[in-house]
Amino acid sequence: MKKSLKLMCAGLSCLMAMSLTACSGNTVEPSKANSGENTAEVSPEASSGEKKVIKLFHRFPDDPSNLFIEKKVAEYETLHPDIHIQITSAQNQPYKEKIKVVVGSDECPDIFFSWGGEFSERFIRENLIMDLTPYMDKDPEWKDSLLTTQMKEYTTEDGMIYGVPFRLDGKLFFYNKDIFEKEGLKIPKTWDEFIAVCEKLKEAGITPIAEGNQDQWPACHYVGTLNQMLVADDVRAKDYDPKTGEFTDPGYVKALEYYQQLVPYMNTGVNGQTHDMARLGFTQGQTAMLYAELVEITNVKQENADLNWGMFNFPVVEGPGNPELLTGSPEGFVISSKTKYPEESVEFLKWFLGPEVGAEQAEEVGWFNASKGIDKSLKDQSLIDAYKVISSAKEMGPWFDSSLYSTVCDTYLTVISDITNGDVKPADAMKKVQVTAKEAQSLVQ
Repeated sequence: MKKSLKLMCAGLSCLMAMSLTACSGNTVEPSKANSGENTAEVSPEASSGEKKVIKLFHRFPDDPSNLFIEKKVAEYETLHPDIHIQITSAQNQPYKEKIKVVVGSDECPDIFFSWGGEFSERFIRENLIMDLTPYMDKDPEWKDSLLTTQMKEYTTEDGMIYGVPFRLDGKLFFYNKDIFEKEGLKIPKTWDEFIAVCEKLKEAGITPIAEGNQDQWPACHYVGTLNQMLVADDVRAKDYDPKTGEFTDPGYVKALEYYQQLVPYMNTGVNGQTHDMARLGFTQGQTAMLYAELVEITNVKQENADLNWGMFNFPVVEGPGNPELLTGSPEGFVISSKTKYPEESVEFLKWFLGPEVGAEQAEEVGWFNASKGIDKSLKDQSLIDAYKVISSAKEMGPWFDSSLYSTVCDTYLTVISDITNGDVKPADAMKKVQVTAKEAQSLVQ
């Protein structure tokens, strides 16, 4: 893995060096506002070398999140005149590619967004992410102010704390209450009830499920949730570890078969449209249900403020797994082990991801960080409900795609896409995953 990272860096680090050094924390060039990557001019103070320059790279270039980040960074700089924070941002998919390249280079940002689980732990194996455990141990008040279930997702099995959540998230079905009421439908709690609801909607000429899998991650969330119910926790843990992954448990095939049952109830052209396009179909009343992230509540309200909608849990499938898991993971920030300013970077994260800023973030953006009690000032009932779902969850079931080793993930996402198209059977799809998993074992030993 180390060799592959270095080869990637050698070929592409120049590109990232340009994007990460030509930026600042307060303004965004108009020409790049909608390009998928935001950069801004370096302030005169930073250029003169009079300030400690901390580079921050995130994946939230759209407003209101980007404006919120820039506003809080500007506020922090005012409070700390010796600090200047350079901001760079990119859209989700470009971000994934670029951070993999730059993180092992000399141009690595001091603070950067990173998903928990395998996405970050591949960098930890290369000693590229700083251990936050000593800082948490020195400040127990900080550690105790954070939700334990969410911090678990940024803690390795051996106890290394490597990140702090910026936004919490979970996956539920959003449903159109008016359509359900018109068709006399009740919220399904079991898989059989769910299929019955889908069938009745289809018979009424209504598309039951909105789905867009052009980027491949949306459909895999169904499979990840089904894996949690159909495969025992210890088996999944072994298989999601690239050193021991085999994926031979029959529950994996069953999960793909259950997913395959849903495809006829989805809108046409699933693999040809994005998840955002599918969500728009839901918010415009063209489809009855959407398997969505709680962070999308704000999007739903923006797209149709008058939509009468609600949420329900993924229907339970009987199996040896764990139906109490809430699919979803917090998304947060980590600090590079290469940073020149470890203490300053930690202090910024402690403030930026703390309760006061978190309460503002919940109110202005509709996203929660991992601080306890930030829902106290909320007035929006859907956001209150969302925070309750996440904060009361006994345990999270991390995003499937960020839990898997990169090559295994690529194969899994491809076969799920193929199943969606009807090009491969679940049993044959899992054989391909098993081959890739075996190859992955030799890469990480």
